[in-house]
Amino acid sequence: MNLSTHISDRLWEAVAAPYEAGNYAHAILEGMHVITEVLREKSGLDGDGQTLVGGALGGENPKVRLNRLQTDTERNVQKGFEHILRGMYSAVRNPRSHESAIDIRENADAILYFVDYLLMSLSASRAGFSTETFLQKVTDKDYVSGSDRYSELMAADVPQGRVGDVLVALFGARETTPLQDRGRLRDALLRRASDAQIESFLAVVSDTLASTENDGDIRAAFQMLTPELWPRLREVARLRVESKIVKMIRKGRLDENRKTAEWLATWTRDFIKRFDTREDIATVLYLQLSDENPANRRYVLGHFMPVLPDICLSEQEVARVVSAMARHTKAKDAEMRTALMWYTKSFPAGWQKLLAEALKGMTNPEKPALRLEDGTPFLEELEDDIPF
Repeated sequence: MNLSTHISDRLWEAVAAPYEAGNYAHAILEGMHVITEVLREKSGLDGDGQTLVGGALGGENPKVRLNRLQTDTERNVQKGFEHILRGMYSAVRNPRSHESAIDIRENADAILYFVDYLLMSLSASRAGFSTETFLQKVTDKDYVSGSDRYSELMAADVPQGRVGDVLVALFGARETTPLQDRGRLRDALLRRASDAQIESFLAVVSDTLASTENDGDIRAAFQMLTPELWPRLREVARLRVESKIVKMIRKGRLDENRKTAEWLATWTRDFIKRFDTREDIATVLYLQLSDENPANRRYVLGHFMPVLPDICLSEQEVARVVSAMARHTKAKDAEMRTALMWYTKSFPAGWQKLLAEALKGMTNPEKPALRLEDGTPFLEELEDDIPF
């Protein structure tokens, strides 16, 4: 009997060389290796042996299902198949892996026939996880937004070996799949991802950013990344996007009706501290704050004010930004004054000190608009002030 015509092509390709050389024990080992490969592919797990079998087929919600698991019989079939595979590793693979074994052709044929049966059963099984199904869950209208716990549970459903695939799929679905609560889910997935999976994901994002003309692609990249990951993208992709952002911030406007021009740049504010072009952006933000057009200043106040201390780092950068804000506050720019009242207490102590000194002439120590962290009075309380 010709074994090659009675087993699957995949199994025969794996065992052909040792089998035809008469090394039947090695052929059996290669057959078992095919079972391991299929289990890993179906489950997304990286384990081996009985650990892999239990992770793939065991538990109340197995990653690989032989049937619907709705009746006692179906659940018993699942459990029995799990036990069979455990036995195959214990009784068939392990002895041949750990000790020198000699098998005759008849033994090899019998075992490989059975291995082929197991592979057919696994091939017909349903994987408990697919990226397509996961994306459907993410866009479910009843997705629990705003919940760290829900995001953690969603991420926990992804097999460890598939986390990288899911990150890539989420980014790839940016045009067709409006993703809910992307930040929490992204963070939960990244916590579970291996470094190799993150690198593969970043390579896909880098390829996109290096050539795309679509602002939506760039926004999706910032939604799917964290500031810490930005420097790990390819330099050509980073510099291309950063140059675009510098130009956008310089042209940024926020009109009286809160309509933003150059909205894309506002998605990057938490990333700028990691940009190679951080110094250029610090200069551009200063120029915007110094501009006589209130829409230019409003763009910075409305979108970048909280992160100014993360972007403007040198003494010169800080001094000129503080000077620009103080000058317009003295010129009765009510929006500048309100922004300072909102954010100054959250600024570093050095910023607070410089602002307090620059606006000392507009401060009433007896009736300050607010007191800074060290108790220093700041500005003068006005009748129409919002309490701070």
